[in-house]
Formats: sequence, C-alpha cells, structure tokens
Amino acid sequence: MNKTKGFPTRYGGTELVGEGWWSNYRKALPIAESGGIVIAYGQHGTGKTRMAYEIAHNGKFRGSVVKVFGVPKDIPSIYTTAVDFFMEIRDTYRQGSERSEKQVMGEFTEAPFLVIDEIQERGETAFEDRKLTAIVDARYRRELPTMLISNYRRRDFAKTLSPAILDRIYENGVGIEFNWDSYRRKLD
Repeated sequence: MNKTKGFPTRYGGTELVGEGWWSNYRKALPIAESGGIVIAYGQHGTGKTRMAYEIAHNGKFRGSVVKVFGVPKDIPSIYTTAVDFFMEIRDTYRQGSERSEKQVMGEFTEAPFLVIDEIQERGETAFEDRKLTAIVDARYRRELPTMLISNYRRRDFAKTLSPAILDRIYENGVGIEFNWDSYRRKLD
C-alpha cells in the first residue's frame, strides 16, 4: 500500500537544493518523528510543500501500521489543502453523504502524519477555527505529527491560529521560515 495519500507527485525524483532548505529539514524531521507540530511559513515556491513530501516519505511515524484482525494494515500519511479539508467536512452534511463528519475527522485524526497546506486560504470562520483546533488537539493527544503550511509571514500566520494551537506549538512544535527566493522563479 502507498504510505501517502494526496501528496503532490511532482516532487518525486527532483533534486533538493539550498542550505537553508536542508537546515529547515533537519529541524522539522525530528519534531515530526516525535509527534510534534511543524509550522512552515514563507513566500510561494520556497519548498514548504516539498519538505512535507520528503518528511512523509522519509519519516518514521507512530501508527503507520495497525493490526486489523491480527493482519498488519498500512495507514497513509495525508496531505490536503485547507480548502479541501473544510470542503470534505462540509460535504458530510449533504443529504445522502456516504461518510459522516466523525469518519472524515477520524481519517484526518488517525493519519500517521497530517499536512494541511495553504492554511491562509481558509475563511477563518468560527466553524473552521473549531474544526482545525479539534484536529490539531486530537492529534496532539495521540502524539501524531501535524504540519501546517502558510504563505503568510510568522506573525500574520500566528494571528490566524487559535490560542490552543499556539500553546501546543510552543510545547512540542517548531516554526520554520522559508525566507529565500522562489525556486520556481529560478527555473526561468
């Protein structure tokens, strides 16, 4: 079984470059492997999502294999964007939906590693704040790593998170800044 779900495939086989990127990776990987929260922030194209991809593929996470009736079953790490995350939850309210909110939240809660990208694209409504806090808190209690990615600067990003999430980051997380030019623009 594939050990990841939803991660962009474009990163497989591409070369990793930049001492800043590698320094951030060396900070982020042990936090993720210990069940902490990784916050990645900085401008577009600086390798934040690529780092999530590498952590998901190289990290050793608790809960990646469980036994179902005595048979080992792989549970994939999950990548999603904030918009897709909240749309998936809202879809459970649709009449005839095949999945309940509890099932969707359970999938995100139980993933060995959860990445929510483009967190700045959410509406910051009370509904979204509660759901995001609930997921981060549930994963925190289970000591499962979460990575939140934003194109905001540190302070602006912190303003969008609940006090509960910020408190958990202070305890067992790391914020890493991607403060260099876009790799995409360097391809020109």
